[in-house]
Amino acid sequence: MTRARRWGRRLLGPAFDYLLFLRPRQWPILTAQLAVGVLAAPAVHDALVASLAPPGPSSADPARPAVLLLAWLAWVLCLNGGTLAFNSAHDRDEEDIAYLRAPPAPPSRLAAFSLGLMAAGLIPALLVSPRFAAVTAACILLSVVYSHPATRWKGVPGLDLAVNMVGYGAGTTLAGLLAGQAAAGLPDAWPRGSGLMLAGGFALLFGSFYPMTQLYQIEADRARGDRTLATALGATRSLDLALLLAVGASALLFGALGHLRAVPQLVLGLTLAMWFLAAAAWRLRARRLTPRQHEARMYTALILWASIDAAVLIGLYA
Repeated sequence: MTRARRWGRRLLGPAFDYLLFLRPRQWPILTAQLAVGVLAAPAVHDALVASLAPPGPSSADPARPAVLLLAWLAWVLCLNGGTLAFNSAHDRDEEDIAYLRAPPAPPSRLAAFSLGLMAAGLIPALLVSPRFAAVTAACILLSVVYSHPATRWKGVPGLDLAVNMVGYGAGTTLAGLLAGQAAAGLPDAWPRGSGLMLAGGFALLFGSFYPMTQLYQIEADRARGDRTLATALGATRSLDLALLLAVGASALLFGALGHLRAVPQLVLGLTLAMWFLAAAAWRLRARRLTPRQHEARMYTALILWASIDAAVLIGLYA
């Protein structure tokens, strides 16, 4: 048991396990992706650029931190944390899971707690904007049908991929765009054109990443009889799919940022090329890697994702 867990249990007692299953290690990752959507929102972008360009301040007001805090609570803490905990409540994992090593036994009321947390997230979501709340509600529904034994879309290869592309990839980016517009005083604005292409690009990029999150669990999933995308395809073909989806992601991201000049385009191209090279190298060695090595490469892919986020923002603001 790590020192952090010992202190957590001393302070919170058995309730600390509920916090663990919200997987706080993922919060910075999802916060960063939500922030990309916020900063890509046209009203926020225009106001920030205008405020930095003399003469005079911008007439727009992107700085409404209360709205952005509500969006973070609804999306990252309640929806995402609740989704991961709800999934763990039904999976009963004993091996390492994403963003949580050596998980404890799930508490007996984890499913009810996580479902209540997701539902509670609709309150701050409504305070952001009705459109933001609608996207949040749709993703809550996807979370339930993905993990609940009565539907268990997680166990349908292909359908599990689609849910994650829509929920994590497109949903988080779209939620950020809507939160950014609401923070700038435009709660009824809906993304158009480049905004929708940006959400689509990140949907496909998450589709490329999703098989990578399952490769280190293939042996454990097969031992339990779980049918996932990775167990159905195997490691090599899962990475073939990841490379194919990365091609589509690159096309949409370049389409969303088609106005870029040469240098920002080069930066974005280099970060996407690094993603391709890492996935291709992974594929070549996939059959020889241990579960722990697959897991390490998954976390490397997260770093490369962050570089793509940074390249998108450089393109928007350079």
